[in-house]
Amino acid sequence: MADIYVAIRNQDRVAMPAISGEFVIVLVTRSGQFVDQLPASMLGGMALFQDLAGGQYTVIVRHSELNPIEARHDLEIPGNAIVGLRFNYNEPERRLLGIDMEVDYLP
Repeated sequence: MADIYVAIRNQDRVAMPAISGEFVIVLVTRSGQFVDQLPASMLGGMALFQDLAGGQYTVIVRHSELNPIEARHDLEIPGNAIVGLRFNYNEPERRLLGIDMEVDYLP
């Protein structure tokens, strides 16, 4: 089974879990079908999706005050992977700067 860790960060790599008191929402879909949805955690600005079957997924970060309102990242993961995604934003402009991905494999 695979895990996906999603971190929401500002330009200084500081957690950015909410904007104007509203949490950033992270969704995961597989082959166009909804899998799960979580708010970014208040302390770490992270969402963790565990025990996912290997396959093609889309991770979506959504908030009405971000630009774009919805940022997506498509990925294919084997069943023995731990995937980390970091969505980096310019906090004053609330604009997406980029998405970083790291993958580790379990034996």
